[in-house]
Amino acid sequence: MAENVAIIGAGLAGAVCARALAEAGRRVCVFEKSGGTGGRLSTRRSAAGEFDHGAQYLTARGAAMGALLARLADAGAIAPWTPDGKDRPGDWHVGLPGMSGAVKPLLAGLDVRLRTPVEALRLAADAGVVVVTGDGARHGFDRVIVTAPSPQAHALTGALDARFDALGGIVYAPCWAAMVAFDRPLPDLPDLWRGADDAPLALVARNGSKPGRTGETFVIHAGGAWSARNLERSAGPVLEELLAALSARAKGLPAPVHAAAHRWRHARVDAPLGAPFIESACGGIAVCGDGMLGGRAEAAVDSADALVASILGQGGQVTMARP
Repeated sequence: MAENVAIIGAGLAGAVCARALAEAGRRVCVFEKSGGTGGRLSTRRSAAGEFDHGAQYLTARGAAMGALLARLADAGAIAPWTPDGKDRPGDWHVGLPGMSGAVKPLLAGLDVRLRTPVEALRLAADAGVVVVTGDGARHGFDRVIVTAPSPQAHALTGALDARFDALGGIVYAPCWAAMVAFDRPLPDLPDLWRGADDAPLALVARNGSKPGRTGETFVIHAGGAWSARNLERSAGPVLEELLAALSARAKGLPAPVHAAAHRWRHARVDAPLGAPFIESACGGIAVCGDGMLGGRAEAAVDSADALVASILGQGGQVTMARP
């Protein structure tokens, strides 16, 4: 019988694992605590337009990410973005119609259970793994892959195997994000601008300049150091401070027609594990994700790719083939 695999988290790492294992003949079930897929490839919609309030774009340096982007382009799920103010080399790609669209082809047709938080993992007497969800239900699997940020992953796995204690060494930086829309163009702002990590404006992106987006919409990312100092403040005062900083940069800034803030507690990996994944001694539980290898979305793909290769006994990289 086909191996039955649970994947916790429907972000990029979870989606890559799910698609590759399903195409290798495994039965896959993805548990996601939120109401949507994509993780930090996240898009929020409003009457004023769309906001990619997490990751802004995707790039490829290695084979696994290059193959994935080619596959997503074939599926019409990503498009190039060359903003005014582009400041880093390589081709930039964005999801369609929002960043969250980049994972949808990977999860299409699979068993994805949204709004289903996982509360605990238990080792079963028959060498399987039991997944306990928030409603108290127990689900048996041959293997479980956890792709959540390391504090959440360690909470699920730490009591089961001391190997997972290494997750405690992964360091993340938080990020306060603001989503702001205006009723007229703002020519004084470029499509993309970066500031300091200790400032309220570490990145300002005109979301409306991306393919498939509408409205004069902007996403503001506060710096990691600034966000860490202000992490426990309520969203209202933080939003006011970010808007004031934007107004100081763009003279004559009109009142926004939409403004909201979102706090990412685990936005950027500052100190990764340094290994692509951790697997339990019994082989039934593994943790992967960008916390293993680094702060870019590509690190999540490389981590997932290495874990799948190990599961399938292929040694090196799997690299996702085009359908």
